[in-house]
Amino acid sequence: MSGRRPGWLAPALLIALVVTSANAARVTAQDAPAEDAPARPSPPRLTQFVPSDPPEGLEDRDAAVLLEITVAADGTVSDVRVVESAGEGLEAFDERAITAARAFVFEPARIGERAVGARIRYRYVFEGRVVEEAEAETEAETEVEPEAEAEAEAEAEAEAETEAEPEGDSTTDEAVFRARAEVEPAPRDAVRRVLRREVLTRMPGTRGDALRVVELLPGVGRPAFGGGVLLVRGSAPGDSQVFLDGNPVPLLYHFGGLTSFFNSQLLSRIEFVPGNFSVRYGRKIGGILEVDPRDPRFDGFHGFIDLSGGIDASIMLEGPINEDFAFALAFRRSYIDAVLALAQDSLGDDAPDFLTAPVYYDYQALATWTPTDADRIRLAIYGSSDELRLLLANPSDGDFAVRGNLGISTQFHRIQIGWRHVEGWLEQDVQVGFGVNLLELGVGDAFQLEGEFLPLNIRSEWRMQLAENVRTIVGLDMQITPLSLLFRGPPIGQSEGMPAMPTDERVAFSVDDVVGYRPAAYVESDVTLFERLDLVLGVRADWYREIEELTVDPRMTARVRLTDQVSLRTGVGLFSQPPEFQETAEGIGNPELEPIHALHVGLGGDLRLPEHGMSFSLDGFYKHIWDRVVSTPRGVAPFFTNDGLGRIYGLEVAARMEPDGPYPLFGFLSYTLSRSERQDGAGQEWRLFDFDQTHIFTLALVWRIGQGWELGGTFRLVSGNPYTPISGAIQDVRTNTYRPIYGAVNSDRNPFFHRLDVRLQKLWRIGDVSLTFYIDVQNVYNSTNPEGRIYNYDYSESRDLPGLPILPSIGIRGEL
Repeated sequence: MSGRRPGWLAPALLIALVVTSANAARVTAQDAPAEDAPARPSPPRLTQFVPSDPPEGLEDRDAAVLLEITVAADGTVSDVRVVESAGEGLEAFDERAITAARAFVFEPARIGERAVGARIRYRYVFEGRVVEEAEAETEAETEVEPEAEAEAEAEAEAEAETEAEPEGDSTTDEAVFRARAEVEPAPRDAVRRVLRREVLTRMPGTRGDALRVVELLPGVGRPAFGGGVLLVRGSAPGDSQVFLDGNPVPLLYHFGGLTSFFNSQLLSRIEFVPGNFSVRYGRKIGGILEVDPRDPRFDGFHGFIDLSGGIDASIMLEGPINEDFAFALAFRRSYIDAVLALAQDSLGDDAPDFLTAPVYYDYQALATWTPTDADRIRLAIYGSSDELRLLLANPSDGDFAVRGNLGISTQFHRIQIGWRHVEGWLEQDVQVGFGVNLLELGVGDAFQLEGEFLPLNIRSEWRMQLAENVRTIVGLDMQITPLSLLFRGPPIGQSEGMPAMPTDERVAFSVDDVVGYRPAAYVESDVTLFERLDLVLGVRADWYREIEELTVDPRMTARVRLTDQVSLRTGVGLFSQPPEFQETAEGIGNPELEPIHALHVGLGGDLRLPEHGMSFSLDGFYKHIWDRVVSTPRGVAPFFTNDGLGRIYGLEVAARMEPDGPYPLFGFLSYTLSRSERQDGAGQEWRLFDFDQTHIFTLALVWRIGQGWELGGTFRLVSGNPYTPISGAIQDVRTNTYRPIYGAVNSDRNPFFHRLDVRLQKLWRIGDVSLTFYIDVQNVYNSTNPEGRIYNYDYSESRDLPGLPILPSIGIRGEL
């Protein structure tokens, strides 16, 4: 494939978008009066409720089971799954609720006059009474509120009362439920992997941290110990983006990668798109991770305290202020520094030469307000801070760069507000987020980096049902980032591939009062053809003021539903990403750089077996990257060019067992076979990418033993990262140091990484209070897992740099 942009693809997809949407709207319009407004989706409506007796021996217990019910187009129930269990030891309530819900009858969901399948969430309540007969009166108030997220076309929230009169008793029982109906639209992305709340905090090796589960998904590479970066389908860490409720955030994990930046108990679900993502997202050529926080609870005050042995502690409180307003507050702080300090004191002279360890904290404040039936306002205030101070008592005499001190500090803070308004056939979402990112990095006298970024992110999106089978989204996405940078150190090179060469040369620069301005606009249409074929056609335009460049990226995904269980999907599109600010800074970079571009192509299929709670998927992908930013030979002006290329291709296999399936096991298996290569200039040889991992195998299973016990294990087997070997050294008599002689770039590879993590937990319920005790052990058999090589002062000897040793974590969480 040529290293230049395929010139035919942009106009071809843009024309297809316009023509297909116009034709679909025209065909539908022939069947309806011109003056009729486009039909809005309506959710299912329960018409036949089926009561259930509490399990034997538990007649006096109150319990509630949150179910996800799949309602067929004829109004019957085709599948029922548990989203939130009645609790450990109360699984019998789950089974009763599932059995009753399978017999429900609904008025089906509709788009216009057409009945469609849908999913709803329904809370089935047991109130400690034997209910033998349900009478007919169900009063419901329904609000249709289509979601902006990929899997939801419409939401409905309902409050209902079901009155029942048992034989021989005139007392009335009431069951109150809230339900959400989701009518699936055409997929916006070729691949979107969703992890829901019931899975997020129970995977072994994650210490109950929801975002750590992302590492176990197909297509996600393993970062080095302590790295905590997101590696997606052979792309660089900076090529992918994490979003929290639509707002980009700069990191996913705290230092060390042991804990994420957001409290897991406040999350609803995580959605991961490894490639071919919607035009709603831009400025990245890798993948997208969406973190969706849940609304605070309206049913009373709740909270928890979690002490994770030796690592961190967290606390959370949530509840309603009134029927329209609820809040949640959470805070977490590490205490591993205190534990290590005690260990250092106990070792005396045998203690390692460090004075402290990573220190981090994070906080979240969430609020939801529904002032009217048509409006919802969500406020989020959150932040994260990490600090590492390391003093080397005896630095190597030959290590001129360190001089004994290392300091790293990063933090970010955000305030964001979202407003959703539904008015007839038009829906509007507005998201505004503002905050600060701070970075300080110092290595003795040799290196200093300080950065301050003040990002303002504004997204406005309008969704319109233009016809029964055509839904169009129009959006504006703007980033405005005032920034300042200070740098002192060796000349800056390309971020990947070229090993760092020791040098006495130092450069210094500062950037003040610079504003990064990156506005974008996009349009996307979901079109359903022939009832089995779903197309998503979109185009996105981005402007990058710092380099005065415009990119136009068309994208397309398609899905064919062969049967109710089997579907095929494909995607193709263009993606663009601006250079880093330091790569375009005057004096050390090239202001004439162009954006980096990538072509994504994907083909896959799905098999779903809902009666067994299982699903399978197979995906092949190819990515071609051009206009990569690479260093000039010997680092001469203009320092950087767009002469680099990249190619990534592979295959992903995945299987999943849902926690609400018929088996006592749940979890997933995944295997990724891939190759990621780069070319650093015209005529150069292709080489392995720094984070190329040919084989990535993951098996994670949890066994629900019963009586509140769960036991699980996660095993990972991953190819070691490539590295550039050192074959010798040359002495520099001026500085009395040695300069390494490198072999071919990334021509050697670390050994295979393999690790087993185990988690055992027990839950007790005492009235409204639950207590969970858990043991989470990472690297059970203490595998060395080398992460690279460490050399002595003249590079004549080397040894492995070990990875994470066995790390047990014993914790307890009390929850109200």
